[in-house]
Amino acid sequence: MKIRFEFERGGVLEATVLEDKAPETARAVAAAAPISATVYQARWSGKEIFVPLDIATKPPRENQTIRAGIGDVIYFREWEGSYQRTGFEAIGLFYGNEIVREWRGDAPVNVIGRIDPSEFELLEIIGDRVWRKGGEAIAIRVE
Repeated sequence: MKIRFEFERGGVLEATVLEDKAPETARAVAAAAPISATVYQARWSGKEIFVPLDIATKPPRENQTIRAGIGDVIYFREWEGSYQRTGFEAIGLFYGNEIVREWRGDAPVNVIGRIDPSEFELLEIIGDRVWRKGGEAIAIRVE
């Protein structure tokens, strides 16, 4: 399974879904697709862009980490019992190696996919563009 990210200002990225590492997360994201939203820069985590979501089926913790590498595609929500909830939920794409954080500290995430290293240069261009120019429309499909 692949997740395809199409950016309004140009560029298409594809991630291979880690179905064996996060099967319930993969199913939940696939069921929510296609998704039309806005992608933003996530300055708490550094070189990450994210797409806010509100998917019907909330997946459990799977394949979690607080360390993300370039090309990692993650799913985050406010996990039960972790802290006061605001309803935040997102898919993130990392264009640098980072510790995943949010305003309350480290943020465990489900790693759901990987962008191929051949696309890392484009991923960095898109990430820097979103950081410097602000949010832009994105279309997400699961194939």
